[in-house]
Amino acid sequence: MKRVVSHVTGHTALLQRDDIDTDALFPGRFLRLSHRSGMGRYLFADWREAGQPESAFMDDAETVRILVAPQNFGCGSSREHAVWALADYGVEAVVALSFGDIFRNNCVKNDIVAATVTEADHALLAEALRQPGPHTLHLDVAARRLRVDGDGIELPFELVDGHAEQLLSAEDPISRTLRFEPALRAHEARVLAEKPWLAAIE
Repeated sequence: MKRVVSHVTGHTALLQRDDIDTDALFPGRFLRLSHRSGMGRYLFADWREAGQPESAFMDDAETVRILVAPQNFGCGSSREHAVWALADYGVEAVVALSFGDIFRNNCVKNDIVAATVTEADHALLAEALRQPGPHTLHLDVAARRLRVDGDGIELPFELVDGHAEQLLSAEDPISRTLRFEPALRAHEARVLAEKPWLAAIE
């Protein structure tokens, strides 16, 4: 069930590699899993085994709620499992320069904020997160602002058109479509009146 996501606050990790793809997030050999619960244990499984620094945040005692990444986060295959693993682990927001389009849409469907910032603001944010931590970020979805705790840094972020509304309303795509049910039914009736032969097509 979807929930209202108006603010996200939490421990934050900085990832410094471009083009982190969905296979890195959730390796393909785990796609046979059918239950979302527990998928978080496979997040970055191969990178953790290899000791890649981008997965080091998973060793923190405190669960990371927000990831900050550079370009093209979530590129690659369309597997929604990558987002399910992030959500199951506890990630509630990703701030990046850009995202894979399908990944970003999967995020909003699963109550994860996928926020973009400018290069200049990303540089400021990354520099703050490189300082000795821990670091806590606060994201305000309605205002589209983020703040770094204790650093005095407050920056704007962008969301894809419609994503803020979905996060703030807890509506899934079906619920959003059903809002327009009267107009859709009126359109169908109009079309059938103009082209009655369509009624015979199954």
